[in-house]
Amino acid sequence: MDIQTQLGQSIPPQTNHAVSVCLPKWQDNIDYEEGKKRVIDALTTGYPRFFIHKSIQQLCNLLLHKYSKVNNLSHDISENCLPFSSYNVAKRCREFIKIRKLVNHSAENIDYPIRILQLKSEKPINAEEAKYKQQCTIACVFVHKDDYVYLKEYWQHTGEGISSRLAEYMLKNIEHLLGTQIADLKKSTDFINNNAIDVKYIEERYGRSLDMSQGEEAAMKIKKRIAFKIVDVDNIPSISSRNNSPSPQFNNQNITNEIAQTPNNVDNGDPQESIEFIEHFVEENGSVSTVSTTERTTTNGNHIEVNETIPSTTPVSTNGFLPQQQQQHLSVDPNTDVYLFPTGMSAIFTAHRLLLELDSIRVRRTANSNFSKSPIGYGGQYMKTVMFGFPYTDTLSILRKFNHCHFIPNMDLQELLKILQSGEQILAVFIEAPSNPLLQMCDIVELYKLSKLFGFYIVVDDTVGGFTNVDVLPYCDIVVSSLTKIFSGDSNVMAGSLVLNRQSKLYQFALKFFEKSYEYLLWCEDCIMLERNSRDFVSRSLHINETTEWIIDNVFKKYENNGLVKKVFYPKYSTPQTKANYDKVKTSNGGYGELFSVVFHNEADATVFFDCLDLCKGPSLGTNFTLACPYAIIAHYNELDVIKQYGIDRWLIRVSVGLEDKKYLQAKFEEAFKKVLEAKQ
Repeated sequence: MDIQTQLGQSIPPQTNHAVSVCLPKWQDNIDYEEGKKRVIDALTTGYPRFFIHKSIQQLCNLLLHKYSKVNNLSHDISENCLPFSSYNVAKRCREFIKIRKLVNHSAENIDYPIRILQLKSEKPINAEEAKYKQQCTIACVFVHKDDYVYLKEYWQHTGEGISSRLAEYMLKNIEHLLGTQIADLKKSTDFINNNAIDVKYIEERYGRSLDMSQGEEAAMKIKKRIAFKIVDVDNIPSISSRNNSPSPQFNNQNITNEIAQTPNNVDNGDPQESIEFIEHFVEENGSVSTVSTTERTTTNGNHIEVNETIPSTTPVSTNGFLPQQQQQHLSVDPNTDVYLFPTGMSAIFTAHRLLLELDSIRVRRTANSNFSKSPIGYGGQYMKTVMFGFPYTDTLSILRKFNHCHFIPNMDLQELLKILQSGEQILAVFIEAPSNPLLQMCDIVELYKLSKLFGFYIVVDDTVGGFTNVDVLPYCDIVVSSLTKIFSGDSNVMAGSLVLNRQSKLYQFALKFFEKSYEYLLWCEDCIMLERNSRDFVSRSLHINETTEWIIDNVFKKYENNGLVKKVFYPKYSTPQTKANYDKVKTSNGGYGELFSVVFHNEADATVFFDCLDLCKGPSLGTNFTLACPYAIIAHYNELDVIKQYGIDRWLIRVSVGLEDKKYLQAKFEEAFKKVLEAKQ
């Protein structure tokens, strides 16, 4: 892939649905955060929860022209809007806006109605039409322009807005949706770019267009891929064919061993289609063996039961994993235990909603008669959650703005224990495994023990660690992940997942919650693209693990040891305790992931290094190409002094390693360090 160097252009280059944008200089990132015109005007795209995609902007402009209220005095449109994936999501957004205005004591437009408009596309009339036409519903929330800040907050924090592919599909069907001819709209408004309607909304890959009718099949493959941590074995594109670089060197036997062998008398058209669920056995000595019990269909249509042993995915821990338990039997059923979402944040938000729904049962027993009319989760009567460790910014925002929480950024179990021993009952602990951007890992085994003693739940975000590297499910109730990252790798689709632990005391309630409240909102084209991208996610992860560790050992540790670099954060090196905690849940063939952060002693050194680094530079992580960003600047610019007390230095640069050859990357990083040394002379 070519390195994108032009400010504001997509990463990867010329990608309609890219989830990263080029911010190539240190000052570009500062100016972006300060809203400087030269940067904002240059943006053609951005990370989708922060930057409203051009196609979504076009759709909103059309809807505003058709449906918004007009100021009686100025005759200008007095509203803004954003589209969401369902009416229920739109109602939650409306509820949030009302609460936020009350919390912020906003008296402006207090009585202005927050309106919701539902639009539905046509159904396909036959199987052939279903290949390019699918019915979908969106719900657009209209607010007064002064309240747009709250609307955008909900969009960013929850990740429940529509995707750019869905917006483009809606644009293709806009005449049906609005009951208006495009030609008439073009004549009557300057909102529309005349070329905007003729968008190319079908991406091509592997030599053929997306078949929209394959959406459900793609979703099931993804869910099984998550449950089993394996990939398709037929027609998998090689890494070299996707990146025009030599094939990476890694042990293919590790991947082969993960895939259950199909018996000769079983249809092997797709090995994943025949598997029902995988089971983990956590044994007394801490090791994990894995057995899948599968119901398979033979070529003559008869069902057979097959027991297959799959190599362990978790190493032996010298400390043992679970107290007072000789064997814990876990299973993951992709049909009932794995749920897909439009983004990783929407998965986190749903986990939070689930827990608040559970706590509402307790609150209802003691609340007054008016409680039933109150929105669930808001108010002091609900138990607090705990954010354990310094997290990605929007996770903490969800816990704070949609309820209230304790924040323990240093992962101090004694501080958590002090809260618990005070008599306060907490609802749940949220953690990242490992954390972003300090790549630190809490002692999840000890945390699990505390959860059993004090009756709270544990939600783990394993996005940075990844399915291939860490197995945290035995020690928590829910695992959430951003599939946008290493699972996809191509940086051109957003998605998330949530996995339930069948052994959790939360499990039965969670099943009822999802039966009642879950909406499958991942747009079919996004799902199909994600399925294609993720076919080789295991092999990519293993290769990138090896490259990242090599680069740190042979480049960055050298400059840390000679004093040019202040600190390298990486699970293997962040702290000895982090490595020990990570190793407890590290899979047998896994590594320490693709992400690391480097901190310089001053802004001058950090700026020279970043500006001279000849690699892609922009937000996101887990991409198939190496990607760097000044994380503290771009994620916490307005609170740099606050985050410093949590160990986040403003001169921190986060690097996500890709599939490039390690010698190639070594040369790129060494050249940047050379420029730093030259600037100091």
